[in-house]
Parts: sequence; structure tokens; C-alpha cells
Amino acid sequence: MGHNASRMDLGRGRAGSPRQAGFTLLELMVTVAVLAIVLAIAVPSFQGITNRNRLTAITNEVVAAAQLTRMEAIRRNQRVVMCPTTDGSACNGGDWTRVVIREAAAGGEVIREFRFLGRGISVVGSPAITNGNRLSFNSSGFARAGNNAADTSGTIRICTSELDAGENARDLQIAVSRISVTPTGSAGCQAPGNG
Repeated sequence: MGHNASRMDLGRGRAGSPRQAGFTLLELMVTVAVLAIVLAIAVPSFQGITNRNRLTAITNEVVAAAQLTRMEAIRRNQRVVMCPTTDGSACNGGDWTRVVIREAAAGGEVIREFRFLGRGISVVGSPAITNGNRLSFNSSGFARAGNNAADTSGTIRICTSELDAGENARDLQIAVSRISVTPTGSAGCQAPGNG
């Protein structure tokens, strides 16, 4: 029995107490330090990805609004406008982060309202668009600036203050009947040229 008792004591620490398992304080401190270093590298990178994705999502919403304006003009066989609004129905705003799509005729039907919201997001138009304070398409799907009858080209810039100036903007370029997006940079989200 003495021999078996000595085998049973091998699994015990001091004076018959159970053996302790776990991390030492030093191991825990090293693990926490490594985790802190990894997080210090990963978090800013993740924030950049999140902000770029937010900018892309809002740019896609602006493209959808412009495309809807064009499609409704063709479908309704009349001029349809996209313009900034303060009340959700009239073309009376100056801030392009809230726009309404509506028939151009006085008292025309409101088709849809868009709000391009996000932390640090700005939406500005080129002079061809902001001079008339609206982007419109005629029944053939050709872009018009303001109330002009002539074909036009213009740019709507979507920016975020959450990214560096070299990658903080997307230009939505409208060239008569074509709508395209170009990544760009803009310090302070300056209004683009007519492009």
C-alpha cells in the first residue's frame, strides 16, 4: 500500500493540496501585450475599410437616385428633376445630402426623396448643376442642367471627412445620357468642375 500511496501523491502539489493549472502572471502579461500590439495595428485599418465602404454605399445611393431620375423621365415621357430639398417636395434646398425626385412641371408629382446620410458626408455639385440647383433629364433620357433645354455635362461629388484627402471623394459624372463614377480626392470637399 505504501507503494500505491506514493503514486497517488504524484498528482498533488504541496502537502496533499490539488495541483494548480493556469497561466502565470508573466504569461498573462505577455499575452495582453501581444494582443494590444495586434489591436493597435488592426483597428485603424478596420476603420479605414469601414469609412471607404460607407463612402461607396452612399455613392451608390446617389447613382441610384440619378438613374431613377433618368428612368422616370423616359417612362413618364416628360422632364424629371433631382434637386435639393428642405421639405421633401419642393426644389428649395441647397444641401445635396437631401434630394427629391419629381416631375419638373409646376405642381408635378413627387416620385421619391433620398437622404444621403453618414458621419462626415458631403454632397456638392459642379456649376452646371448648382447654377440651376437641379439635375434634370428630358423624355429621351438626356441630362439637362437647371431649366436649360441644351444637353449638359456635370459632376456631383460625394466626400467624407473621415478619410485622407487622396481617397475621400467619388465623382458622379453625368455626360448627356451616361452616368459614371470616378474615385478622386478633394481637400475640404470642394465643388468639382463640370467635367
